[in-house]
Amino acid sequence: MSDLTPTPATPRLRKPGRGLRIALVLSLMVNLLVVGVLVGGAMRASRMDGFVPGQPDMRALWWALPDDSRDALRASVNRRGMPGDHGHRPSREERRARNAELNARMLAGLRADPFDPQAFATVMAGDRDERARRLDTVHADFAAQVAQLTPEQRRAMADRFEEGLRRHDR
Repeated sequence: MSDLTPTPATPRLRKPGRGLRIALVLSLMVNLLVVGVLVGGAMRASRMDGFVPGQPDMRALWWALPDDSRDALRASVNRRGMPGDHGHRPSREERRARNAELNARMLAGLRADPFDPQAFATVMAGDRDERARRLDTVHADFAAQVAQLTPEQRRAMADRFEEGLRRHDR
C-alpha cells in the first residue's frame, strides 16, 4: 500500500533580497575607500617626513646633531622657554578655543559689508610673525650649538645628515 499521507513541505530557503546585496556592496566600497585613504595618507606621510618646501630637512639635521648638543638645546629651551612663550604651553582646549576665535573672525570678515581685504588678510596671517620670531631664535640656537663642535664633529654630523637625507629620499 502506498503512503498517501502528505509530507510536510521542506522549508524553502529564501534568497537574500536585493536590498541586502546592495547594502553589502556599498559597505565593501566604503571599506575599500577608507583603506585606500589610510594607505595613501601613510605613503604620503612617509615621503614627506621632515619636508617643508624651501627649507632644509630639519628632522634629519636634528638627528645628525651629536647627542650632547641635542640635549643642550633641549635644556636651553626648557630652562628659558621659547621666545614669545607666556607661562605654560596652551592646552588642547585653549588651542581649540583660539582657533575657534580666529575662525569666528574669518566668518565675520567674510560677512562684513563692506568687505575689508586688509583686515581679512591680517586674520588669515594669524600669528605668523610670532612663529617666525620663534623659529629664528631656534635656528640661531641651533647654529650656536653647531659652532661649538670641532671640525671632526661637524664632518661626522654632515655624514649623519647626508645618511638621513638618503633614508628620507627612498
